[in-house]
Amino acid sequence: MDFWPPFLRFIQQTLAIFAFMTNFLFIFLIVTKSPKAMFSYKHIMVFTSIFEIFYAAIDLVVGPELITKSTYWIAETDTNKTWLPLSIVYPLLLAWGGSFGIALASFIVHFMFRYFTLVGNKKLVSGSVLVVWMWLSIPIASGVIYGLLTHVFLHPNELIDTLISTDIESLRKIPKNELLYYGFSLYATLPSDEKQEINWKHVNGISFIGTCITCSFLAMSFFAIKGYTAIKKWNNSTTNSSSLSKTLQSQLFYSLVIQTAIPVILIHIPSTLILIGSFMGTTDEHFGHIFTVSVCLFPVIDPLPSMIIIQPYRKAIKACFRHLSEAENNNTSVMVVEPKSTNLTSRVITF
Repeated sequence: MDFWPPFLRFIQQTLAIFAFMTNFLFIFLIVTKSPKAMFSYKHIMVFTSIFEIFYAAIDLVVGPELITKSTYWIAETDTNKTWLPLSIVYPLLLAWGGSFGIALASFIVHFMFRYFTLVGNKKLVSGSVLVVWMWLSIPIASGVIYGLLTHVFLHPNELIDTLISTDIESLRKIPKNELLYYGFSLYATLPSDEKQEINWKHVNGISFIGTCITCSFLAMSFFAIKGYTAIKKWNNSTTNSSSLSKTLQSQLFYSLVIQTAIPVILIHIPSTLILIGSFMGTTDEHFGHIFTVSVCLFPVIDPLPSMIIIQPYRKAIKACFRHLSEAENNNTSVMVVEPKSTNLTSRVITF
């Protein structure tokens, strides 16, 4: 039996449980400890955590794995990893593949909202239901688009079916009707063929998806820079805003920057390196193993910067630990035993 599939499955399930814990804690802090100055922004923060819980749930019940080899890769799951009907699993597998695009769109919304808050655009940051849903619809629509693009360009095909049955040892014995995947192959021919032909459908598809991600990344960077400039101007201005409000806005921005860097490091950079390696024919299976684990880490780690940097949340966590410590000390009784004093009377006997 191959070592990697059960090991990666254990890692996925363990990290998914930790992701549930960190994100549910973060949602509790947002709902109960957010200052009034955050207005409707807390709804967007809650939405991001719900997305990360959903993403961790996919890892838990679907168990997607990226398998990389030479000039091709596939994202797959099978009946050994999931108990869900395969008709339900395939859309979840596509959502897993488009996770970085969804996260990127979500953080674009965060940076745009922060910027419009700082410049005082009340129409776009009001707490009305319509405005909130307008903001939340952007990452949802992005996820649908990325899923459709992945299906259109990278859907299962006869070439990859042949590669799975002949070239991937861990999947050879799994029946075709018990396996789901989407994948990329640089060539439209098998590695054993003398003449290699470029698979232009996959190359064009990956190029188009990559262009969409790049445009999203540029849009996010644009509003991040605009937001940073607005924060500097706002902090240096002599407005009636309290120093506490200015500090909160700075903490929200810097925690958001770190939150955004996490999926870039854990998802975008590894996937880019795998894609470059596929074009150069230098990838091996360890690349896919590393990517599968790094993707699982994203929903676990992502809420932590906000819980640590934003003061109201940090204080609440510290207070919780302090109360737990005090309760433990109160429940611990220390028995001090004092020795009884013994009066000894010396008797002097005279002969």
